[in-house]
Amino acid sequence: MPITGLCIELRPNLRSGVAFLRFDHQISQTHETRLVIRDYNVYISEKPRRRENQEDFSSDSDSEDSDELLLIRHDHFGMDIGCLSTFLVSGSHISFRFNYNQIDLDAVDGGSVEVPLAPLLLSCHEDEVISINCRDCRAELVEARNYRRLREFPSCVVDPSEFFCHNHHGQGCKTQPVSLVPGEVDLFYGLNYVVIRLNEDNPHVLNREDHLYCKRCMRFLGQTMFNCAAARLWADAVRWLPEGATAAAPGRHFFKSSTLTQLVKRVLHSLWPQPLPQLCLSTSRALLVTSLPSRRQQYMFLHVVESQLRVLRRIRPDSNRLRCYRTCKLYYGVFGSDPPLLAKWQAQQTLPQMEISPDMFLALQQRLEFNGQLIPHAWRVNSEEEQLQLTYFFYDNEEQPEGVAVTSDVFLDQLSHMDDKQKEQDQYETDAGHASESDDEYSDTDTDSEAAVHSLGKRTLPKRCPTPPRSCLNMSTSISSASSEDK
Repeated sequence: MPITGLCIELRPNLRSGVAFLRFDHQISQTHETRLVIRDYNVYISEKPRRRENQEDFSSDSDSEDSDELLLIRHDHFGMDIGCLSTFLVSGSHISFRFNYNQIDLDAVDGGSVEVPLAPLLLSCHEDEVISINCRDCRAELVEARNYRRLREFPSCVVDPSEFFCHNHHGQGCKTQPVSLVPGEVDLFYGLNYVVIRLNEDNPHVLNREDHLYCKRCMRFLGQTMFNCAAARLWADAVRWLPEGATAAAPGRHFFKSSTLTQLVKRVLHSLWPQPLPQLCLSTSRALLVTSLPSRRQQYMFLHVVESQLRVLRRIRPDSNRLRCYRTCKLYYGVFGSDPPLLAKWQAQQTLPQMEISPDMFLALQQRLEFNGQLIPHAWRVNSEEEQLQLTYFFYDNEEQPEGVAVTSDVFLDQLSHMDDKQKEQDQYETDAGHASESDDEYSDTDTDSEAAVHSLGKRTLPKRCPTPPRSCLNMSTSISSASSEDK
């Protein structure tokens, strides 16, 4: 039975779940499809539609068992499923709701895929002489330079004046105005970009209406900021090389962890530093903006429904074994310039906005479109007016992009190793035993890698400002939507 997609939402608090099945054929092409509960297990079976010349077969052929597939096993997660309801059959999709009285959450979460939010760390270091190169043609965009200060740049939903003070005059922050323009030896970094001082006489970079391109291959690199005083270069468009690297040396990604899952988790954390409620209604809306190489803008509207939903998915497409994942369930929509929905949402609430690279925008759009195919068409659109599509973003351990030298697994191992060293330095024993045996807030719920990330986060991650969200568009110069013929 060829099932191309399977997603099961779990809501233990309601003792229920919803299953979405997607087939490689229309359900109407089958003669009969059955969902059966047997010993708390859920099976699905179907019989192909018979041809006219097969109708005269003996009754023995009608009694033959059809192909049966086990969807949910009772002994895996301990769900004593007793009834099925709310059936929906549409095209190549089947969805239904099921209820249970018991579930083994230890078994569900024990084998789940955990993807902790990795700290935003650069792969280069202070006082290291590096050059910045185009990712496509490897042309040197910025000559080798010793960057003495590497600082995190405030996200667009944080008031820059309350994040940190970049004072380049050597005096106190109280006597000089706050400046986010990097100095000659400064390199700032954010979600998926780096910010450097812009040299208008750079012969390797072409500036067209505040959009920067590689002069050799015309690769779109980023945009100018602060009236052309600085340049924001997208990390997926450039690479860096250490001084003395050979011509054949592979370019290096600026960040140690830059998978799409990590980028999305950073976006959600930046948009909503405080954890979202389990069920979000109207307060979890945001806008992602990108400027295309053609210098036109695109908008992605996001309405998060559930940010940490438990779902069961197949461990492999050809396997019937299920595994728990955490997912973000959301509505989304992609629009061009001046979308009418923007004014409506801004009138209803303070709408946080964040600008991302075109590559990240496209990758996220493709991922949301692909995952949205799991949901039947009848349930995908939120309303006739907004036309947003319902979809998922599954948090998964993905391969790092080209140029990242440290994978997420190795990076988490390093964090765990650092945490072990910290524990060795702080060895002591209380009346209840060693400190490592204490029942802290992570000991029952988090894995070792999560605990290491939490431990590191308490020591090094910058504080978040509680100021209300602000638009990021006023941080850069205005962008016109002129035609691309100047390129």
